[in-house]
Amino acid sequence: MKPFAQSITAISIALVCGTTGYFLGKSQSAATSHSQPQKPVTSAYGSPSQKHNSLPAIDPKDLRAALDAEKNPLARFKLAMQNLEAWVAKNPKDALDWLASQQPTERRDEVIRMALSQYSATDAKGAADWTLKNLTGIDLNNTLIAVAENWAQQNGGEAAAWFLGLPPSAERDAAMESMFFAWASNEPTAALDFLKTNPAIGDLAPTLRRAALAGWAKSDPQGAVVSRLDLSRANNDPAQFANTLANWATIDLDSSSQWMLTNLPAGNERNAAAQELANIFANQSPDAGIAWLAKLNAGAERDAAASALAAAWSKSGPADAAKWLATQTSATLAPEAVAELAHNFLMKDPAAFQAWRAALPEGPLKTQANLAGVAGADP
Repeated sequence: MKPFAQSITAISIALVCGTTGYFLGKSQSAATSHSQPQKPVTSAYGSPSQKHNSLPAIDPKDLRAALDAEKNPLARFKLAMQNLEAWVAKNPKDALDWLASQQPTERRDEVIRMALSQYSATDAKGAADWTLKNLTGIDLNNTLIAVAENWAQQNGGEAAAWFLGLPPSAERDAAMESMFFAWASNEPTAALDFLKTNPAIGDLAPTLRRAALAGWAKSDPQGAVVSRLDLSRANNDPAQFANTLANWATIDLDSSSQWMLTNLPAGNERNAAAQELANIFANQSPDAGIAWLAKLNAGAERDAAASALAAAWSKSGPADAAKWLATQTSATLAPEAVAELAHNFLMKDPAAFQAWRAALPEGPLKTQANLAGVAGADP
């Protein structure tokens, strides 16, 4: 994101020239899921603008009077933009109320989001209150997420309590998930303790716990996975441990995979983790994933990881995955993984799939590929 003043200037020029506006923000969803490894959640607004010593000295009342007196809509909006950062610094609610009273456009909505980002950097609760009272739909969803992330940096416990006091909604849940991710990035113990001691969170607790663990994995990955391993063993929850390790792997695949090989004994947690890491190897470096498979324990652990690698790899490179699959002898792949690979290959390049299948020697692999070919041909 450009600095606030530069962004305002760009939007003002767009208004004067009549160019098409733009829209920033996450797409609306019930919550941004952390159940699968993904990049850390980030605000749609970038970092809040830095305070400038050169902000114009304005009187909000005088500015409002000048705006009311200006009858040309473009000139009026340009005047507001020239003074907006100082206006928000002095009286954010007044500035936001004026913006909200203007004709709805994507440009106006973008400026509101920028003003709220500036406001929430110093008073996140005030920005959240204004957002809740004045925005709806996707604007509410996106803005609450950004405000929640700023609030988490200021006072995560206060933010969590405020959001928890709202009626359940998709927008609230998405904001809470992003807030717990940001909070746990800096204060993982406080964020996780809040989840433990607030039963009112109810069914949202697993989602928020995954978000918090993902945030912790961003700032202290080894600490997060060690803590999660202890909880997994206590609660019999290997999947959530594996997800935490996978969040580390999206940042540093080499270190996380080596940690697993060195520190994690055979068992449910290691099996689940190996499959998660295999998915990430498939997306980042399938060749490195193949070399890594050889370091796994032979049997169920390697079989499951190889199956996950083949299936995930086939989504982006089905021909290469199929070529490897045809030579695979160190693990027994699950029929479901072979079927997924064959289906993806067939959909990507039917002629190449048919040639690959025909060249396979008789055996279980060819039988499964034949079945996948028949299923793929069905209408």
